[in-house]
Amino acid sequence: MIKKVIVGTTVSLLLAACSSKETADTTHQKIMEKGLDAVAENDFAKAEALFELSVEDNPKDETTKAYFKQVMLIRQANEDVGNDKEEEGLQALQKAKSYKKGSKVISAKADEQIKLLTPSKTKEATYRNLFAEAESLAEKANYKDSNDKLTDLLNEDLNNYRDIKQAAESLKETNAAKIEKKAKEEQTAANKNKNSIVTQPTEKAYDPYEWPPGVKEAFEADMVSREYVDSVDTIRYEKLQVHNNQGFYTVYGQMDGVEMYIVNVNVKTGDYHG
Repeated sequence: MIKKVIVGTTVSLLLAACSSKETADTTHQKIMEKGLDAVAENDFAKAEALFELSVEDNPKDETTKAYFKQVMLIRQANEDVGNDKEEEGLQALQKAKSYKKGSKVISAKADEQIKLLTPSKTKEATYRNLFAEAESLAEKANYKDSNDKLTDLLNEDLNNYRDIKQAAESLKETNAAKIEKKAKEEQTAANKNKNSIVTQPTEKAYDPYEWPPGVKEAFEADMVSREYVDSVDTIRYEKLQVHNNQGFYTVYGQMDGVEMYIVNVNVKTGDYHG
Protein backbone atom coordinates (compact mmCIF):
# COMPACT_ATOMS: atom_id res chain seq x y z
CA MET A 1 0.00 0.00 0.00
CA ILE A 2 2.82 2.43 0.85
CA LYS A 3 4.56 1.76 -2.46
CA LYS A 4 1.30 2.48 -4.30
CA VAL A 5 0.97 5.80 -2.51
CA ILE A 6 4.55 6.73 -3.48
CA VAL A 7 3.80 6.40 -7.17
CA GLY A 8 0.09 7.13 -7.01
CA THR A 9 0.49 10.52 -8.63
CA THR A 10 2.61 9.12 -11.44
CA VAL A 11 0.16 6.35 -12.23
CA SER A 12 -2.81 8.71 -12.03
CA LEU A 13 -1.19 11.01 -14.58
CA LEU A 14 -0.55 8.09 -16.87
CA LEU A 15 -4.13 6.89 -16.65
CA ALA A 16 -5.41 10.39 -17.17
CA ALA A 17 -3.27 10.73 -20.28
CA CYS A 18 -4.81 7.65 -21.82
CA SER A 19 -7.74 8.29 -24.12
CA SER A 20 -10.87 6.23 -23.83
CA LYS A 21 -9.69 4.27 -26.87
CA GLU A 22 -6.35 3.26 -25.36
CA THR A 23 -6.11 -0.36 -24.41
CA ALA A 24 -5.02 -1.74 -21.07
CA ASP A 25 -1.87 -3.02 -22.77
CA THR A 26 -0.90 0.51 -23.76
CA THR A 27 -1.36 1.72 -20.19
CA HIS A 28 0.70 -1.20 -18.91
CA GLN A 29 3.47 -0.38 -21.38
CA LYS A 30 3.58 3.24 -20.26
CA ILE A 31 3.91 2.21 -16.61
CA MET A 32 6.74 -0.17 -17.54
CA GLU A 33 8.52 2.61 -19.42
CA LYS A 34 8.16 4.89 -16.41
CA GLY A 35 9.64 2.15 -14.26
CA LEU A 36 12.67 1.83 -16.54
CA ASP A 37 13.04 5.62 -16.54
CA ALA A 38 13.17 5.49 -12.73
CA VAL A 39 15.87 2.80 -12.95
CA ALA A 40 17.91 5.00 -15.30
CA GLU A 41 17.68 7.76 -12.67
CA ASN A 42 18.73 5.31 -9.91
CA ASP A 43 15.35 5.77 -8.22
CA PHE A 44 14.89 2.10 -7.45
CA ALA A 45 12.17 2.66 -4.84
CA LYS A 46 9.96 4.32 -7.45
CA ALA A 47 10.82 1.68 -10.03
CA GLU A 48 9.96 -1.14 -7.63
CA ALA A 49 6.60 0.43 -6.83
CA LEU A 50 5.74 0.85 -10.52
CA PHE A 51 6.74 -2.70 -11.42
CA GLU A 52 4.84 -4.06 -8.43
CA LEU A 53 1.72 -2.28 -9.62
CA SER A 54 2.21 -3.76 -13.09
CA VAL A 55 2.58 -7.24 -11.62
CA GLU A 56 -0.69 -6.84 -9.72
CA ASP A 57 -2.45 -5.74 -12.91
CA ASN A 58 -0.73 -8.40 -15.05
CA PRO A 59 0.06 -11.34 -12.74
CA LYS A 60 0.78 -13.69 -15.65
CA ASP A 61 3.31 -11.42 -17.36
CA GLU A 62 6.70 -13.07 -16.71
CA THR A 63 8.65 -10.10 -18.07
CA THR A 64 7.00 -7.72 -15.62
CA LYS A 65 7.73 -10.14 -12.77
CA ALA A 66 11.37 -10.34 -13.84
CA TYR A 67 11.77 -6.54 -13.87
CA PHE A 68 10.14 -6.33 -10.45
CA LYS A 69 12.41 -9.05 -9.02
CA GLN A 70 15.55 -7.44 -10.47
CA VAL A 71 14.81 -4.11 -8.82
CA MET A 72 13.97 -5.82 -5.53
CA LEU A 73 17.36 -7.55 -5.62
CA ILE A 74 19.16 -4.25 -6.25
CA ARG A 75 17.36 -2.61 -3.35
CA GLN A 76 18.19 -5.57 -1.12
CA ALA A 77 21.85 -5.31 -2.17
CA ASN A 78 21.94 -1.62 -1.30
CA GLU A 79 20.47 -2.40 2.13
CA ASP A 80 23.05 -5.18 2.69
CA VAL A 81 25.95 -2.88 1.79
CA GLY A 82 24.60 -0.23 4.13
CA ASN A 83 24.67 -2.83 6.91
CA ASP A 84 28.31 -3.79 6.14
CA LYS A 85 27.22 -7.02 4.42
CA GLU A 86 29.06 -6.44 1.17
CA GLU A 87 29.37 -10.13 0.31
CA GLU A 88 25.59 -10.61 0.52
CA GLY A 89 25.11 -7.40 -1.46
CA LEU A 90 27.37 -8.63 -4.26
CA GLN A 91 25.48 -11.91 -4.44
CA ALA A 92 22.15 -10.08 -4.77
CA LEU A 93 23.55 -7.84 -7.51
CA GLN A 94 24.89 -10.85 -9.43
CA LYS A 95 21.40 -12.38 -9.35
CA ALA A 96 19.85 -9.13 -10.55
CA LYS A 97 22.38 -8.87 -13.37
CA SER A 98 21.76 -12.40 -14.71
CA TYR A 99 18.03 -12.68 -14.02
CA LYS A 100 16.21 -14.62 -16.73
CA LYS A 101 13.80 -12.54 -18.85
CA GLY A 102 15.10 -9.50 -17.03
CA SER A 103 15.74 -6.02 -18.41
CA LYS A 104 19.11 -5.22 -19.96
CA VAL A 105 18.79 -1.71 -18.52
CA ILE A 106 18.34 -3.07 -14.99
CA SER A 107 21.13 -5.64 -15.53
CA ALA A 108 23.46 -2.81 -16.57
CA LYS A 109 22.62 -0.90 -13.38
CA ALA A 110 23.37 -3.98 -11.30
CA ASP A 111 26.68 -4.40 -13.12
CA GLU A 112 27.60 -0.75 -12.38
CA GLN A 113 27.15 -1.37 -8.67
CA ILE A 114 29.12 -4.64 -8.83
CA LYS A 115 32.08 -2.77 -10.36
CA LEU A 116 31.91 -0.17 -7.60
CA LEU A 117 31.86 -2.79 -4.85
CA THR A 118 34.55 -5.11 -6.21
CA PRO A 119 37.53 -2.75 -5.62
CA SER A 120 36.24 -2.17 -2.11
CA LYS A 121 36.33 -5.91 -1.39
CA THR A 122 39.84 -6.13 -2.84
CA LYS A 123 41.03 -3.29 -0.60
CA GLU A 124 39.50 -4.91 2.46
CA ALA A 125 41.28 -8.20 1.74
CA THR A 126 44.59 -6.35 1.30
CA TYR A 127 44.16 -4.48 4.59
CA ARG A 128 43.22 -7.62 6.51
CA ASN A 129 46.22 -9.51 5.10
CA LEU A 130 48.54 -6.67 6.11
CA PHE A 131 47.14 -6.68 9.64
CA ALA A 132 47.52 -10.48 9.82
CA GLU A 133 51.20 -10.13 8.85
CA ALA A 134 51.73 -7.50 11.56
CA GLU A 135 49.96 -9.70 14.10
CA SER A 136 52.15 -12.68 13.18
CA LEU A 137 55.33 -10.61 13.63
CA ALA A 138 54.14 -9.43 17.03
CA GLU A 139 53.49 -13.01 18.12
CA LYS A 140 57.14 -13.74 17.28
CA ALA A 141 58.22 -10.75 19.43
CA ASN A 142 59.32 -8.87 16.29
CA TYR A 143 57.55 -5.75 17.52
CA LYS A 144 59.49 -3.20 15.47
CA ASP A 145 58.75 -4.83 12.10
CA SER A 146 55.17 -5.42 13.22
CA ASN A 147 54.74 -1.70 13.94
CA ASP A 148 56.30 -0.79 10.60
CA LYS A 149 53.55 -2.76 8.86
CA LEU A 150 50.89 -1.26 11.12
CA THR A 151 52.15 2.23 10.28
CA ASP A 152 51.77 1.45 6.56
CA LEU A 153 48.27 0.11 7.22
CA LEU A 154 47.16 3.10 9.29
CA ASN A 155 48.39 5.47 6.58
CA GLU A 156 45.63 4.06 4.36
CA ASP A 157 42.09 5.46 4.34
CA LEU A 158 40.40 3.10 6.79
CA ASN A 159 37.26 5.14 7.43
CA ASN A 160 35.15 2.36 5.89
CA TYR A 161 37.04 -0.35 7.78
CA ARG A 162 36.81 0.85 11.37
CA ASP A 163 37.28 -2.62 12.89
CA ILE A 164 40.62 -2.98 11.08
CA LYS A 165 41.67 0.53 12.11
CA GLN A 166 40.85 -0.04 15.80
CA ALA A 167 42.64 -3.41 15.86
CA ALA A 168 45.73 -1.92 14.19
CA GLU A 169 45.88 1.04 16.60
CA SER A 170 45.51 -1.27 19.61
CA LEU A 171 48.23 -3.67 18.43
CA LYS A 172 50.59 -0.79 17.66
CA GLU A 173 50.21 0.57 21.20
CA THR A 174 50.84 -2.91 22.66
CA ASN A 175 53.94 -3.33 20.50
CA ALA A 176 55.30 0.06 21.53
CA ALA A 177 54.88 -0.82 25.23
CA LYS A 178 56.71 -4.12 24.75
CA ILE A 179 59.52 -2.44 22.80
CA GLU A 180 59.98 0.06 25.63
CA LYS A 181 59.92 -2.67 28.28
CA LYS A 182 62.45 -4.76 26.38
CA ALA A 183 64.78 -1.79 25.94
CA LYS A 184 64.67 -1.04 29.68
CA GLU A 185 65.38 -4.67 30.53
CA GLU A 186 68.32 -4.76 28.15
CA GLN A 187 69.64 -1.47 29.51
CA THR A 188 69.39 -2.77 33.07
CA ALA A 189 71.21 -5.95 32.09
CA ALA A 190 73.86 -3.93 30.29
CA ASN A 191 74.35 -1.71 33.34
CA LYS A 192 74.76 -4.73 35.59
CA ASN A 193 77.25 -6.23 33.19
CA LYS A 194 79.12 -2.96 32.97
CA ASN A 195 79.32 -2.61 36.76
CA SER A 196 80.63 -6.15 37.09
CA ILE A 197 83.62 -5.45 34.85
CA VAL A 198 86.71 -4.23 36.71
CA THR A 199 88.50 -1.74 34.53
CA GLN A 200 91.76 0.05 34.95
CA PRO A 201 91.36 3.64 36.21
CA THR A 202 92.88 4.93 33.00
CA GLU A 203 90.55 2.91 30.74
CA LYS A 204 87.89 4.78 28.89
CA ALA A 205 84.37 3.75 29.93
CA TYR A 206 82.67 1.55 27.36
CA ASP A 207 79.94 3.39 25.44
CA PRO A 208 77.54 1.13 23.53
CA TYR A 209 76.67 4.09 21.31
CA GLU A 210 80.24 4.97 20.38
CA TRP A 211 81.13 4.31 16.74
CA PRO A 212 84.30 2.27 16.14
CA PRO A 213 86.80 4.02 13.83
CA GLY A 214 85.58 4.24 10.25
CA VAL A 215 82.20 2.55 10.81
CA LYS A 216 80.10 5.71 10.90
CA GLU A 217 81.84 7.19 7.85
CA ALA A 218 81.32 3.99 5.85
CA PHE A 219 77.65 3.77 6.89
CA GLU A 220 76.89 7.39 5.95
CA ALA A 221 78.70 7.03 2.62
CA ASP A 222 76.53 3.97 1.91
CA MET A 223 73.34 5.92 2.72
CA VAL A 224 74.32 8.63 0.22
CA SER A 225 75.44 6.18 -2.48
CA ARG A 226 72.14 4.30 -2.23
CA GLU A 227 70.31 7.64 -2.45
CA TYR A 228 68.56 7.07 0.86
CA VAL A 229 69.44 10.66 1.83
CA ASP A 230 70.29 13.86 -0.01
CA SER A 231 73.62 14.26 1.81
CA VAL A 232 75.53 13.28 4.94
CA ASP A 233 74.66 16.64 6.49
CA THR A 234 70.95 15.76 6.57
CA ILE A 235 71.41 12.54 8.57
CA ARG A 236 70.08 12.59 12.14
CA TYR A 237 70.37 9.85 14.79
CA GLU A 238 68.13 8.94 17.70
CA LYS A 239 69.02 6.29 20.26
CA LEU A 240 66.79 3.24 19.86
CA GLN A 241 68.04 0.49 22.20
CA VAL A 242 71.03 -1.46 23.49
CA HIS A 243 71.19 -5.16 22.62
CA ASN A 244 74.04 -7.44 23.61
CA ASN A 245 75.82 -4.33 24.84
CA GLN A 246 75.69 -2.82 21.34
CA GLY A 247 73.86 0.41 20.65
CA PHE A 248 71.27 0.85 17.92
CA TYR A 249 70.27 4.17 16.38
CA THR A 250 67.12 5.04 14.51
CA VAL A 251 68.34 6.99 11.48
CA TYR A 252 66.46 9.85 9.83
CA GLY A 253 67.49 11.74 6.73
CA GLN A 254 66.20 14.19 4.19
CA MET A 255 65.11 13.24 0.68
CA ASP A 256 64.28 16.16 -1.56
CA GLY A 257 64.29 18.36 1.52
CA VAL A 258 61.79 16.23 3.49
CA GLU A 259 62.97 14.37 6.59
CA MET A 260 61.84 10.75 6.92
CA TYR A 261 62.75 7.52 8.70
CA ILE A 262 65.52 5.62 6.88
CA VAL A 263 66.83 2.58 8.81
CA ASN A 264 67.97 1.26 12.21
CA VAL A 265 71.76 0.79 12.49
CA ASN A 266 74.08 -1.13 14.82
CA VAL A 267 76.77 1.43 15.70
CA LYS A 268 79.37 -1.24 16.44
CA THR A 269 79.08 -3.13 13.14
CA GLY A 270 77.39 -0.67 10.78
CA ASP A 271 74.77 -3.31 9.91
CA TYR A 272 71.35 -1.83 9.30
CA HIS A 273 67.82 -2.77 8.37
CA GLY A 274 64.57 -0.99 7.78
